[in-house]
Amino acid sequence: MTIGEALSGAREYLDQSGIDGWLLQDYRGSNPILWNLIGGVNHITRPCWFLVPSNGDPVLLAHEVDAGRFDSMVEATGTEGVKIQVRRFGSRIQMLEQLGEMLAARRRVAMEYSPEAVLPRVSRIDAGTVEMVRSLGVEVVSSGDVLQYSTERWTPEQRESHRVAMEGLIRTVHDTFTFIGENINWKLTEHDVAEFIRGRFERLNLVAPDGPIVAIDAHASDPHYEPSRDNSAIVRKNSLLLIDLWAVSAEPGSVFGDITWTGFTGEPSPKHEDVFAAVAEARDTAVSFMGDAFAQGRELEGWEVDRVAREVIAKSGYADYFVHRLGHSIGFEVHSNGVNLDDWETHDTRVLIPGVAVSVEPGIYLPEFGIRSEINVFFGEHGPEVTGEIQREIVKINF
Repeated sequence: MTIGEALSGAREYLDQSGIDGWLLQDYRGSNPILWNLIGGVNHITRPCWFLVPSNGDPVLLAHEVDAGRFDSMVEATGTEGVKIQVRRFGSRIQMLEQLGEMLAARRRVAMEYSPEAVLPRVSRIDAGTVEMVRSLGVEVVSSGDVLQYSTERWTPEQRESHRVAMEGLIRTVHDTFTFIGENINWKLTEHDVAEFIRGRFERLNLVAPDGPIVAIDAHASDPHYEPSRDNSAIVRKNSLLLIDLWAVSAEPGSVFGDITWTGFTGEPSPKHEDVFAAVAEARDTAVSFMGDAFAQGRELEGWEVDRVAREVIAKSGYADYFVHRLGHSIGFEVHSNGVNLDDWETHDTRVLIPGVAVSVEPGIYLPEFGIRSEINVFFGEHGPEVTGEIQREIVKINF
C-alpha cells in the first residue's frame, strides 16, 4: 500500500464518520502507527505531528532540526498527487501555536488513544499529550477504526504475499513432522527442531523476526514457550509437540502468515484427542459464525467472535484453561494493529471489515500438555476465507 492510498483511505473514513481529522504524534518511536502510515524516517529526535484532515492537504509539523529528514517522504507523496504542507517549530511555545492553527477549524480529531486503555494496541499517546490537545478546544476520539481502515486493509499484492507465506509455512510444518520422525532416535531437542524450521525459512526466502515455538508436553502448557540451546527438552516417543510458526516473504511490503499445529510421536491418548476436538470445534465454530454474519449482511465486532469460541470451550469443560484471546490482527507485523478477536484480554469493538485478516487460534493449556490450532482468515469480497490448510486431527509422527 502506498502513502497516497493510505492517506486516501484515512480521509474517506474520516469523512464518513464525521471526524474532522486524524492527528498522529510521535516522540522517539513511541507511535509506530505514524510510521506505518507515512513510511519510516530515520533519526527523528524531537516530537513530530502529522494531521490528516477529512478534507484538504495533510500537514506535517516537525522541529527545525528534524524537518529536513522528511523531504524524501514529502517528495514521494507529491508524485502520487498528495501535497503535504510542512510546518516547523523550534520552541514549545511555537509548537503549541502551530498546533492551534492546524486545529483551529477542527472540532473532533482521532488520535492513538483508547478510553481507559481498553485497546493497548491503539493506546500510543500519553495522557499529557491528549490533555494538551484537548486544551486547544478539540475533542479527542480513538483512532482505532481509522487506522485499521487506512493501514490494515490488504492490497491484492499483499494478499498474494500472504499466500506465498502460507504455502511456505504449511510446507515447512509438514516437513518438520517428517524430520522429527526420521531423527527421533538421535536425541533431537526442541531447539534442534526450531533450527530446522529456521533453515527451511531461509531456503523459502521467508523472514521471521523471532520464534518459532516448538514445545513438548508440559512445555506446550506455556502458550509462548520458546526453546533455547541450553534449555530444551528432548523429543521422545509418545510425546505431544506443539509447533507455532510465523513468517513473511522477504519482498518489501509483504504481510505475515501465522499457523500452529500439533503432532504426537506415537498414538495420542483419549485425553489428547478430547482436548484437540474441543479446540478444533471452537476454531470451526468461530469461522462458521463469521461466515454466517457475512451471509446475513451483519457487521461483526472482534469481541463477538471470541465469545462464541470461548463458549464452545467452556461447554467442553476447559474454560479455565483457555487463557488468551481467540485471535489477533495480521499485517505488516505478525501481531498487527487492526481488530483482534478478543473479549478476554480486552473488549475489541472494532469491526471486521473487508480487506483485513486475523488469526483464529483457540488453545487449551493443561498442566501436563497444551494444544492450540491456529489458522488465518482473510475478509474478502465474498466473505471470510481460511487462507491455508486446516488441521483436522493430531498429526501422528511416524518413526
